[in-house]
Amino acid sequence: MSEEKSGLKNVYKKTLAMELCRLGHDIEHTMRNKRDNRFQVYVFKETPELIRDMLYLTQRDQFNKRK
Repeated sequence: MSEEKSGLKNVYKKTLAMELCRLGHDIEHTMRNKRDNRFQVYVFKETPELIRDMLYLTQRDQFNKRK
C-alpha cells in the first residue's frame, strides 16, 4: 500500500506538517508526491509523540468542521 520506510511517517497535508513542526517535530526530508508532482510529501520520524499529536490535530480539525 505505502512505500514508507520503517520508522518514518509520510504526511501529505502541508498544514498538518507545519502544525507538527510547531509542536516540535522535525521534518526528516521532503519528496515529490508520486501521484501528483505538484505536491510535496513531508516525512517525519515516527514516534508515539508524533502519532499522538497527529491524532490530536486531526480530531481537533474534524471537531471544528462540525461547528
